[in-house]
Amino acid sequence: MKSGTLTLKKFGLEEAEARVYLAMLGAGAMPVLTIAQHSGLHRPTVYAVLPTLLEKGLVTRQPRGKRVYFQAEPPSRLKTLLENLHSELDALLPELEQEHQQAGARPVVKYLEGSEGISFVLSDIVQTLKRGETFYRYSSSQTWTRTRAKFLPREYLKTRDAKGLQRFVITNAAMTKTKKRDMNRAEKIVPEKYGLFEDNVTQIIYGKKVAFLDYNSKTAIIIESEVIAGFQKKIFTMAYDLLPTPQV
Repeated sequence: MKSGTLTLKKFGLEEAEARVYLAMLGAGAMPVLTIAQHSGLHRPTVYAVLPTLLEKGLVTRQPRGKRVYFQAEPPSRLKTLLENLHSELDALLPELEQEHQQAGARPVVKYLEGSEGISFVLSDIVQTLKRGETFYRYSSSQTWTRTRAKFLPREYLKTRDAKGLQRFVITNAAMTKTKKRDMNRAEKIVPEKYGLFEDNVTQIIYGKKVAFLDYNSKTAIIIESEVIAGFQKKIFTMAYDLLPTPQV
């Protein structure tokens, strides 16, 4: 009963435990040798498994003279086992939540390589942000044309527009000429005295994350930190307010 074994493993039973329990169901009380024959397991394995099944209340021990028999309890005991697991989890959750919060204070850095890595970041933006939220991007004409041609995930534009995601973009004059008007996108341009701004690198700030996409080496880095993302957003906002608006 392979499917039954797989199902019982979801209740926290090891494969050997599940096989022994299923072999005992409907067979009445049995000694270890018979259990081994029914389950297809060696007797040492059965001896090792029975104490855990006894502890979980799925098997009972029945001494009969000098011999000991074991019998499977009704499958309804599995529900009790699951309820006990839920109770243990509820008791443990506060401690786990505290550990998670402490870990969340430290930045998480992901390093991604290849075209798939860049596509992952772009997909992560539209999947992470909720409807109507905003992301902030430094970009250039080269990065945009290369993105559309090679790296843009299939669902990116559809999901972005369906969610009505707002974009603030700092770019160069060349890029503004290639873009159509979009009420959800606002742009500022980098003056030519600071260079052409075509380094083939994009920085995007979204949610609690800051992503760097290097199209030259096809690498991407995501830093997940509420503090760092907030700091980068302040810098972006300051620069955006000081830069000129592109001429229509």
